Amino acid sequence: MMRWALIGCLCCCGWCQAANWQAQPGQALQPLLDSTAAGDTLVLPAGRYPGPLTISHPLIIHAVPGATLFADGSGSALLISAADTQVSGLTIRNWGSDVFSLDAGVQLLPGADRVRLSRLTLQGPGYGIYAEKLIAPVIENCRILGEHRLYVLDRGDGIAMRYVEAPQLHHNHMQDVRDGIYLEDVSHSRVSHNLFQGLQYGLHYMYTHDDLAWQNRAEAVSGGYALMSSRAITLKDNQVSEAVDFGILLNVTRDSQLLGNRAVQVRNSRGKAEDGNLGKALFIYDAHDNVIRGNDFANSDIGISVALGAEGNHFYGNSISNNQIQVRYIGTQALEWSHEQRGNYWSSYQGWDLNGDGVGEQPYQPNDALDRLLWLYPSAQQLLESPIVQLLRWLSSALALQPNVGITDSYPLMQPAPWQEINDADH
Repeated sequence: MMRWALIGCLCCCGWCQAANWQAQPGQALQPLLDSTAAGDTLVLPAGRYPGPLTISHPLIIHAVPGATLFADGSGSALLISAADTQVSGLTIRNWGSDVFSLDAGVQLLPGADRVRLSRLTLQGPGYGIYAEKLIAPVIENCRILGEHRLYVLDRGDGIAMRYVEAPQLHHNHMQDVRDGIYLEDVSHSRVSHNLFQGLQYGLHYMYTHDDLAWQNRAEAVSGGYALMSSRAITLKDNQVSEAVDFGILLNVTRDSQLLGNRAVQVRNSRGKAEDGNLGKALFIYDAHDNVIRGNDFANSDIGISVALGAEGNHFYGNSISNNQIQVRYIGTQALEWSHEQRGNYWSSYQGWDLNGDGVGEQPYQPNDALDRLLWLYPSAQQLLESPIVQLLRWLSSALALQPNVGITDSYPLMQPAPWQEINDADH
C-alpha cells in the first residue's frame, strides 16, 4: 500500500506537468523523493520523518510547522546536489558531530546552484549548513543552534561556505556554534540582518572579495566580525557588544570599508595591557588602504589596537569614547587619522574650539612616546606610576617630543559624528 499521495498536477517554474505530493508522518521519505520528477512539490505535514535524505533533482519541499527530519546521528541529515531546489519550514535534528567529515544539518554539494533554504530550524553539534563549489544559494530566516556543552572550537559553524559565488544570507539566527557565518574563497556575498550569539566569531571572512554585510548583530562572542586576508569588503551598520577579543578585526585586509558600525563593551576580564590581550573594539593588523568612517568604538578595554602597521588607511568621522586605552599603537610610522580636515571624536580630547567650527584647534595624539616605550618593554609597567615617569610624560606632552611618530588627529571633532551621514549611497 502506498504511504504517500499524489494530489495533483500542474505546470510551474518552467517544468512540464510538475506534480504536488504529500507525505505521511513517520514514512521513509527517500523512496518518495526518488519517485518525484524535477520541479515537483512535496508537502510534509507535522510529524517526525527519518533521515538522512538526498535530493538529486530539483524539488520544492514545503514543511508544515512541526515537521521534523530526524537523522541517524552520523553524517549529514539532508544532502542536496540539485540546482534550484527549495526547502522551507523544516526542523532538522540528530545529524553527526564530525566536523572533519563535514557532518551538517544541510550539506549543499557542488552543482546545487540557486538553492533556497528558508525558515529552517537546525539543532546539532556539526555544521548547521555547509556549502562548497556552487553559485547563488539563498539562506534566509533560519535558526541554527549548536551544542553549547562542546568546546567552541569543537563545534561546527552555523553556515560555512567554500568556493561559493554570490550567496545571499539574511535574517538568520546562529547560537552556540563555532563561527556564525564562515566564508572562505567566497566572492560577492551579501549578508544582512543576522543575529550571532554565544560563539567564536559572528561573521568570518577568509580569502574573500567584493562582499557586503549590513545590519548584523553579534552579542556575547569572542569576536564580532573578522576580515582576514580579504579585499573589497564593505561592513556597514553592523553592531557587536560584549565581545572578549575584538569587535572588528582587519587582518591583512585591503581596499575595504567600515562604515557606521558600532563595537562596544569589548572586554577581556583575564587580559593584561602588558600582554596585549585586552579586548579591542577595532583591531588593525597589517591592514592597509581601507576606509574606516563613521564608526563608534566605545566602552572597551582598548578602542583601537594597531599592530604591524596601518599605512594608507583613511580614518575619520569616528567616535572613540570611554575606552580604558583609546588607542594602542606600536610602531615607528607617523599616521594621520583625519581626511580633508575632518578628524574623529575623542572623549579624552582636552582641547578647545575657538572659532566654533566643531573642530578642535589643537591636534590630538592619543599616545605619547612613553606609551609606546612601555608597550615595547612590558616589564617597565611597574614604573608607570613613579614620579619620574609622570614627569617624563608631562614633558613629552608639553614639548611635543617625537612628533613624527605615532598617530595624530590634526582635526579632532568636538562632538560625535552624525551617524546619518553614513547612508545608502555608500553601498
